[in-house]
Amino acid sequence: MESNSDQIRPALSEAAGDGQISNTTIKSLIELRGILSDLVFVGNSSSATSESDQLREKTVHQISDYLIPRVSNLGAPLLAVIGGSTGSGKSTLVNSLVGEQISISGAVRPTTRTPVLAFNPVDQPFFESDRVLPELTRVSGGGFAVAGDSSRHDALVMKPHGNVPQGLAILDAPDIDSVSDDNRALAGQLLNAADLWIFVTTANRYADALPWELLTDAGVRDITVCVVLNRVPPGAERDIVPDLRRLLIEKNLDPALLHVVNETQLNEQDLLPGEHLEPLMAWLNALAADSSKRQQVAAQTLAGALKRTTADVGELLAELQDQEAQLDDLRRLTNERFAQAQERINAALNDGSLLRGEILSRWQDFVGAGELLRGIEGAIGRVRDRVGAFFSGRPPATHRVEQAIESGLHTVFIAEITKACHDVDRSWKNTPLGQVLRDGLEAPRPSNDLSEQAAESIRLWQKDILEMIREEGAGKRKTARMAAFGINGVAVILMVVVFASTAGLTGLEIGIAGGSAVVGQKLLEAIFGEDAVRRMAMRARKMLDARAQGLIAKTSEPYANGIGRAAQPEVAQALSRVTEGLNSKGAKK
Repeated sequence: MESNSDQIRPALSEAAGDGQISNTTIKSLIELRGILSDLVFVGNSSSATSESDQLREKTVHQISDYLIPRVSNLGAPLLAVIGGSTGSGKSTLVNSLVGEQISISGAVRPTTRTPVLAFNPVDQPFFESDRVLPELTRVSGGGFAVAGDSSRHDALVMKPHGNVPQGLAILDAPDIDSVSDDNRALAGQLLNAADLWIFVTTANRYADALPWELLTDAGVRDITVCVVLNRVPPGAERDIVPDLRRLLIEKNLDPALLHVVNETQLNEQDLLPGEHLEPLMAWLNALAADSSKRQQVAAQTLAGALKRTTADVGELLAELQDQEAQLDDLRRLTNERFAQAQERINAALNDGSLLRGEILSRWQDFVGAGELLRGIEGAIGRVRDRVGAFFSGRPPATHRVEQAIESGLHTVFIAEITKACHDVDRSWKNTPLGQVLRDGLEAPRPSNDLSEQAAESIRLWQKDILEMIREEGAGKRKTARMAAFGINGVAVILMVVVFASTAGLTGLEIGIAGGSAVVGQKLLEAIFGEDAVRRMAMRARKMLDARAQGLIAKTSEPYANGIGRAAQPEVAQALSRVTEGLNSKGAKK
């Protein structure tokens, strides 16, 4: 076995450098493979795999199947993959090169379903492990499925054979244009794992578009490609070969590696006559026998594969960064809209409108508003007398005021939060990424139990106020003053003081709201003192804001969770870092 450490060629030096740099490159590739395995692109689950996901999967396979094994050992045997279109004669060529039927061929398509790997028995240790194509299970067989059975696309049929030259393995891949999606995907994966291609086409199909898409990519990656022009009618090569050479040169492929196989009858073993393959066999044997030439081919392919992988990873990084930017936009839009819901709730609580309607009516009953309303234009004294009467009279029924406050707050909370959900849903629906995320969110939005959640939040706020009043009212004197009126009555008065404001009120409402504030304020000051009342009112309002924020946060959780599941900032950062390392030619620093 030959070591790669001392025989690195210039082509590889550009990509991976010396042995020490190779080790660093391997570590970077292993890390990159892990990052890409964690990378997820948001897509519609009902549609086919996105182009970004296909590129990600292809890159992961390229790293596992080829880059890591080849960087680890430049001197390992070359892997030559036989690729081509349906019916081009790939399996027949493989069988003819080996001199035995090891891969089935025939008229029924597809024929080759499970890939077949032929190698010299001496090289078996290089291929029986998971050094190359680690995801494919090594099996023995004929390389095809029996009648009625489904093919295996997770297996690699092992065929050790003495006619395969040492230092070179030949792999018969499925058709690149197979009717089977799995076959096509596997064919692409195998070609990407190759050190060199033996690409088979025919006189009738040499100019087909699909093969040239692959050959163009091979030229960009600087892969050694030997094109076998098969089944050429006698004399037709005079017209076809010059045109095919021209196309090869245009795609940066070596026209000297073109081999022509004329149309002929197969022998009794269904193999091509040996004389038709002599030039190709001679080239393969010479390549296998020259370790320096093999390493040059491997280094050239490796350098091109690293370059292409770096470009592909850069494309994936750009796609991920764009996805992260779109997620940030959705997050900002969502946060702003729910923050606006909080602002609108605050505005409804601040503008005095909450004291209109039912709450105001119940409060009037609570403080004896009939007399208050008749004497509002100059009977402040009677209002003060009424405050004093609160301490000597019967405790009022506070529950009606509490219910009115709870109902008013509940209406405001539900209305603003529901509007926010509907607005966010519409905004998400108007973006492709938002639409996909929206389809995966919990439904309905807001949830069916929003009403119960809102009621519970308000009740908890009322409980917060009762606890605060108990704390502030500790002491015999304060307790005695509250006893006549009741702790619930004091809590109701504090709630009204919190909401009382002249902003947004007109006409008699100003006087009523103002009188309400005076009555409540004076009563509370008589019990707790002026500074304490001011502090309690501010604290009660902050507690209400906190309850509203908690309710809004809970309602917005499905949106935040949907964005959170899709967001991958750590993956983007890691991918960016590793990409920079690969761009610096193996992280030579």
